[in-house]
Amino acid sequence: MPTAVKIWEIVEETLQPVADDSLANNRLEAQLEKWVAEGDASILGDRVLVIARQKTIPGVGRLDLLGIDQNGTLIIIELKRDSAPREAVAQALDYASWLHSADAVQIEEWAEQHLNRPLKEKFCEYFDAEEFPELSCQKHRILLVASRLDASAERIITYLSEQFGVEINAIFFQYARLSSGKEILARAMLVTESVTQPPSSNRQPKVDDLVKMATERGNKPLVESCRAVGALWFEEAVSTFGGSFRYWGRSRAGQDRMVFGVNVAAKANTPRGQLDVWIPAPSIAEVTGRSENDVRAVLRTQPTASIHMGRNDPCWIRLKTVEEAQSLVEQLRGFTSLH
Repeated sequence: MPTAVKIWEIVEETLQPVADDSLANNRLEAQLEKWVAEGDASILGDRVLVIARQKTIPGVGRLDLLGIDQNGTLIIIELKRDSAPREAVAQALDYASWLHSADAVQIEEWAEQHLNRPLKEKFCEYFDAEEFPELSCQKHRILLVASRLDASAERIITYLSEQFGVEINAIFFQYARLSSGKEILARAMLVTESVTQPPSSNRQPKVDDLVKMATERGNKPLVESCRAVGALWFEEAVSTFGGSFRYWGRSRAGQDRMVFGVNVAAKANTPRGQLDVWIPAPSIAEVTGRSENDVRAVLRTQPTASIHMGRNDPCWIRLKTVEEAQSLVEQLRGFTSLH
C-alpha cells in the first residue's frame, strides 16, 4: 500500500484529525528545496551538506540537489511536488547512473562554485572533521523527496533496496496547519536506515587486487606501462569504474588534483586486452602550468575513446598497444618537464 502520514492534534485530551494537506498545495517545491539547501539539511535524515543545486546534466535532466554526508557519500536528492510515481524513480536512477560514471574533479568544481570555497575546507568545518574522506562518484545514494508515492514506486524502491542493496530511499513530508494557526511538517521514510547501510563490497581495492584484475582482463602490459606516471604523481588504487588507478598532483594553488586515471576493470565496454584511461585537461593544466587548450591539443593526437562521461569535453583515451601507452606517458612527462 502507498505510504501515508496521518497527523492528529491533541485538544483537551482528545484526538482531532488534522486536515490531510499535501505539501505541494501549501508549499511550493522550491520552498522545500530552499529549506534543504539553505537551512538544515538534517531534515532528510542524517546531516547533509548540499554541494550543488539545480545542475543541468546533458542528456539526463536537471538535478535538484547534490549533497554529501559525513562519511563522504554523495547524495542525489530529487524533489517532487505532489506525487512521485515510478517515472520519478527512473529519473533518479538515471542521475545515479550518470554520477557513477562522473569525474570527482567535476563534482569538486560544482561544490566550490556552490559553496564559494573548496569542498574539503567546508566539509571539515561543517562536520567538524579532521580530514576529508576520499571523494568517489561510485559511492552515492538516492533520496526521493515527496508528499506521497504510488504503490508501484514503493515496490520498486523497496525491491532495489532490500534485494539488490541499492542505496535508495524515499522521504515523505506532510504539511499541516494546527487549530492555533501554527504550521508543522512531518517526515517519514519508506526504507528503514538499517536496510540502506552501504554494502561491504564498496571497499577500496589494493594494488595487488588491480594487478590481478589486469592479468585477468589481458591488459596488464598496458596498465604497467601507464603506472610509470607514478614517478610523477601520487598513485592510489580505487574502486572507480569497478577498479582503477588514480594519480594525483598538486596545483600551483596548493590543491590536490586528480590528473590521470587508468580503468583496469574495463567497465566501459572496453575490448579485452585494451585499456581506457582518462585525463582531466583542466587538472593537468592546473598542476603543470600549461594552458588547457595546449593540453587538449597535445592529447588529441591520441586514440580518443568515444565515451560520454557527463563532461562537456572529456578526454578518454583507448590504448591498444604498449607503444601507445608509452607514448602517452611520455606526453604526460613532457607536460611536467616544461615547468
